[in-house]
Amino acid sequence: MKVDKETLSGLEEFPSYLEGEEVEKFFTRFDIKFSAGHWCAGDFSDRFAPGGYHTVSSSDIISQMERVAQAGIKGIELHNTLFLDEKQKVDKLKIKEIKEALEDYSLIPTNMNLDFFSKPFWKWGSITHPDSRVRKKAWIWLYRQ
Repeated sequence: MKVDKETLSGLEEFPSYLEGEEVEKFFTRFDIKFSAGHWCAGDFSDRFAPGGYHTVSSSDIISQMERVAQAGIKGIELHNTLFLDEKQKVDKLKIKEIKEALEDYSLIPTNMNLDFFSKPFWKWGSITHPDSRVRKKAWIWLYRQ
C-alpha cells in the first residue's frame, strides 16, 4: 500500500462504504494488493462439523480457485498440503494441475501456508517450539518437501 500526503488526500474520493467496482478503484488508487486463502471459497468445517456445513458445492482446490477468481480477487494463498499425496510426499501431478488452474483463472499465488496447525504434535509451535528436538523435526519436515 502506498501512503503519503498525495495518496492520503485521495481518500476524499471514497467518502462512504465501498462495493463493486469502487473497491477495485480504491485498491488501484492506493496500490493495495489483496488475496484470499483458497479455504475461504471452500466448504467451511470445524470440530463440530468436520465434513463442512455446505456440502452442496464442490470444495476441491480447483473449485475453490474458480470461486476466488469469480469474486474478482487476483491473489490466492495456498497450503503446502495441496501438493502432497497420501504419504505426505510431493505429488508432481497436483502441482501441474494447480499451476494450470492458476493460469486459467489468472490468479497469483501470494503465500504458501505450512500445515503445522492441524497436527497435535505441533501444538506448542514448530520452528519456535520450546523443545529443541521438536524445532529440529520442524526444520527437517520443511526441507524435505
